[in-house]
Amino acid sequence: MTIRLSRLARRDLDDIRRYTLDTWGRDQWLKYYRGLVRAFEDIMANPDGGRDRSLFAAGLRSIAYEKHVIFFARISAADNAPVILRIVHQRRNMPALTYFEALGG
Repeated sequence: MTIRLSRLARRDLDDIRRYTLDTWGRDQWLKYYRGLVRAFEDIMANPDGGRDRSLFAAGLRSIAYEKHVIFFARISAADNAPVILRIVHQRRNMPALTYFEALGG
């Protein structure tokens, strides 16, 4: 199973990594990263699961993991496979992500 992340999702993951390492250290980062990967695997296993976010963009879905919301969608350019589009903190202003470009589409 291949987990696909958009360029923005990779940047989000790198930002989460950097912040967690600087704030809580390597062990906490590894624990959080493992949990994120499990969430990604859940998305790959059930790409039609999670919360419907089609108000933001057609076909968009999300799941929560700890303090973050993972946005994903089936993408035709990826053979209709789910792609992780963004990983944003739960306190982020979600309506500000209404522009599809901000979600990596």
